[in-house]
Amino acid sequence: MAHFHYREKLKQIEKAASKNMLSEGAKNIGMGCFVFVFILLIAFLMFLSVSLWINDIIVGSLLTGIVVLICLFVLYKLWTATKIP
Repeated sequence: MAHFHYREKLKQIEKAASKNMLSEGAKNIGMGCFVFVFILLIAFLMFLSVSLWINDIIVGSLLTGIVVLICLFVLYKLWTATKIP
């Protein structure tokens, strides 16, 4: 049997997301989680790059380093972006 209570909650969430009726706190939490995971990804890629460099896998290390630089640039642009109304 379907749970109509959950169906109505999902409809409310979909309506709020489609019409940009989300609260400022929800937006900040979502952006904070995204930035945190992005920083963890950058840290992992830096660790991988250094590990490859130590093990004399230079090409892999350089490619991973380039990906790290691109991720850092994207994170910088996200951090300094103007607020969208």
